[in-house]
Amino acid sequence: MISEVLIISISLLASVFLFILSQPNPFILNGISVFAWLMLIPILFITSRYSTIVSFICGFIYGIAVCVLYALWLLNYKTVALLLVALYEGILYGIVFLFLKKSFDLFKNYSFIIQCLIWCSFEYLRTLGFLGVNYGVIGYSQWKNPVLLQSVALFGVHGLNFVIVFPSCFIFSLLKYRDKKIAFIKKHKLSIIGYSTIIISLIVYGSVQLNSTIKTDTEKTICLIQNNINTSVYYKDKNNGILDFYKKLISDALQKNENIDLMVLPEGAVRPRILLNPEDSIPSTMHQDVIDYLNFFYDINIPFVFGSSSLEYDSIRNDIFTYKAYNISCYLDNKTKTIPAKIDVYKKRHLVPIIEKMPFVNFYNKKFLKISSCLSSGKEIVTFPLQDISFCTPICFEESFGYDVRHFMKKHPSFILSISSDLWSKSLVCQYQHLAMEIFRAVENRLPFLRSSVSGQTVYINQKGQIVEMLKPFTSDFVTVNVPLMRNPKRTLYGVIGDAVGVLSVLVCTFSFIYKIINKKGSGAK
Repeated sequence: MISEVLIISISLLASVFLFILSQPNPFILNGISVFAWLMLIPILFITSRYSTIVSFICGFIYGIAVCVLYALWLLNYKTVALLLVALYEGILYGIVFLFLKKSFDLFKNYSFIIQCLIWCSFEYLRTLGFLGVNYGVIGYSQWKNPVLLQSVALFGVHGLNFVIVFPSCFIFSLLKYRDKKIAFIKKHKLSIIGYSTIIISLIVYGSVQLNSTIKTDTEKTICLIQNNINTSVYYKDKNNGILDFYKKLISDALQKNENIDLMVLPEGAVRPRILLNPEDSIPSTMHQDVIDYLNFFYDINIPFVFGSSSLEYDSIRNDIFTYKAYNISCYLDNKTKTIPAKIDVYKKRHLVPIIEKMPFVNFYNKKFLKISSCLSSGKEIVTFPLQDISFCTPICFEESFGYDVRHFMKKHPSFILSISSDLWSKSLVCQYQHLAMEIFRAVENRLPFLRSSVSGQTVYINQKGQIVEMLKPFTSDFVTVNVPLMRNPKRTLYGVIGDAVGVLSVLVCTFSFIYKIINKKGSGAK
């Protein structure tokens, strides 16, 4: 009994650390991507050897351990947040372990194919819905693998998941055969040839893409600001000096380069609600601040993008006015200098669950303020015009979802500009996990990806996923970059088909299990 517990413990530890070390982590910031290719071997060992109950318990423990070690930075938000997320992840992984266990019983010699698809299906499904997240998807471990990274322009991160997970499943099945390995290889030679063809094709494709010339027909000079300050102090201290700080930082940027086409401030950079909506009753103490900010922007005479918030009256509930609050990116083209200002707005569509959005609450509600910002979701996909091109501005959490960024591509933007804040996490690991996903967004859509973040990573990533410029994290600074662009970029294959590989994995798994279960019952009846 003791020896079995020890074997299970060692296997679980091995699987947890293979995953953790493959991603940006507290021990190795860039991660070691090769570990991801072996991650499932100890998991399959557990699910093949032990009972259904033991498999679920191991999956539950695995999910909690992975979540805590991967997202330890959640403690800097709230301890209860980490505990709830860990519990949720534990249940999900427990269920996945059950499916892996069942695959050995139902699919026998071909179980390695279904096991690969089970994991790929899980990785896709956990990104969907209100509680969906992209953090921890195994494909992101390859963010420093430039050759294979190029393949996501074809099939997205979920296509790369299949390439990474398959070796673990096949190797474990091979190891199970012990002295019959040659017979196993002969039996599954078509699977070996098929996978080898895929991996060689992707390597060739990636090498060609890396050595190809990026086609461009225009260029824009963009200044990204990293303020490294918690602008929420605005509401507590009216003598906060935030505007004076911006004036100094932007003045320094203009002294270095006068020919800036676009100036970018990060998420939440401007706290007074600068839109001055007729429906929005601006407090008198905030009104003058709005005027001061607008006068500053007008004096600079350069188009600005900045993060802010807005309120819109919604309806009357129980004789009380209610309103909707939005996390927004604002585009001030500086052509029309009026007050109220003419500002184009994009309202964040994909909100952070619980932190920004409470389920079934679609209006600002003070009852939930201690645990949620009570924001509403925007509905429209918006791009902003900049001279002869356009660009889109996903906000923070949104940029982690391939399908969210892909929706902007329908309007053919020339580059992706994210405004973001990870300052609350106080974690370089969190910021690098976020960075890894941004690199995928650039390659998936073959567009430059620029990000202005409060504390980092403020970065310019080119169409091949290469980091061109990046500011030192947790500093107040700026970077001015010349970005070669296409006026009318074409959509990539991923831009057209989206996460088709993830959907296909789910469908194949579902129908395979249904067929086997029905067939098994039919055989038993005979």
